[in-house]
Amino acid sequence: MDKIRLKDKDFELFIPQKDIQAAIARVAEEIKRDIEGKNPLLVGILNGAFMFIADLMHHLNGPYELTFARYSSYRGDHSTGRIQEIMPIRQSVEGRHIILLEDIIDTGGTMHHVIDRLRQQGAADVRLATLLFKPDALEHDLRPDYVGLTIPNDFIVGYGLDYDELGRAYNDIYKIITTPTPMLNIIIFGPPGSGKGTQSKWIAREFSLAHISTGDVLRQQIQNNTDLGRAAAQYIDRGQLVPDALIIDILAHAIDSMEHPRGIIFDGFPRTLPQAEALGDLLAQRGTRLAAMLNLEVDTPELVRRLLERGRLEGRSDDNLETIHSRLDVYNAQTAPLIDYYRRQGILHPIAGAGNIENIFQQIKQTLLTCQTS
Repeated sequence: MDKIRLKDKDFELFIPQKDIQAAIARVAEEIKRDIEGKNPLLVGILNGAFMFIADLMHHLNGPYELTFARYSSYRGDHSTGRIQEIMPIRQSVEGRHIILLEDIIDTGGTMHHVIDRLRQQGAADVRLATLLFKPDALEHDLRPDYVGLTIPNDFIVGYGLDYDELGRAYNDIYKIITTPTPMLNIIIFGPPGSGKGTQSKWIAREFSLAHISTGDVLRQQIQNNTDLGRAAAQYIDRGQLVPDALIIDILAHAIDSMEHPRGIIFDGFPRTLPQAEALGDLLAQRGTRLAAMLNLEVDTPELVRRLLERGRLEGRSDDNLETIHSRLDVYNAQTAPLIDYYRRQGILHPIAGAGNIENIFQQIKQTLLTCQTS
């Protein structure tokens, strides 16, 4: 079987039976060489290692003394960090050569505890054999002497290993199928003076999102003299708008340059319906989608007041009454079709953009937290 389901979790084939048996045969040969002429005590660790122990003893095929011990440190799919001794070793270990037989070493907590106890009890030598070893999960100063297979730190079941006592009887080993957390991709709209820039920075910081401004990425491509930047510069130098197709290519390059972003906030894009459709296709090609379109809503008189105040404080000549009204008219004409477009998609979230900046951000935060869980 390529896939199995245990309770609420899905698993996929990881190590087939033939590879398991080949690994056990190698471990058996190494042990036989080391214990020749000795009288070792082999200690099988239950419950998980019972299949490994049985197959290992078949390969060892000799007059070796075998006993069992049982410890527990797992609940469900994670280690509790507490070692529970359910069935201790009954034989005297003083002066004996001990080989512990375990199915898997991950954190190493259980075996570190057992080895310390055996040494305190006078064992002459304690060695550890394991079918599976997860070095990335190791939390103790412990290295197995015999290792069948070294594997990554994935949760696995089968061949004696369980999830809530299920899955032990499979002959193959399966690893859990994990579903990656969906990216939180956001568009933020807001007219000039709405505080969009400030809120974008706060959102990016709060949710660990990448912030993409089309103006910024376009300037970066031009400054770096890339092929995309040179193509864009030809249009800009002639006083022409950069075509949508080229803007999308530049955005695609920016997204593909990121290393596993948790999400992206798009600032200043899209501005037209063709751009919105192209952005949707771009994200879909990368296995993700938009989660929300935030629309900061501020009354025109308040926007005019803010922009005039900004012009006075920063000495910006373009923040005068005539140009402010012109810019607001252009913005409203551009964004009205996009607002309807995203409303039909069910991802439009109006945000009251007047008042205290912190209160506005709390509205946005609650909206995005809801988007993450829906």
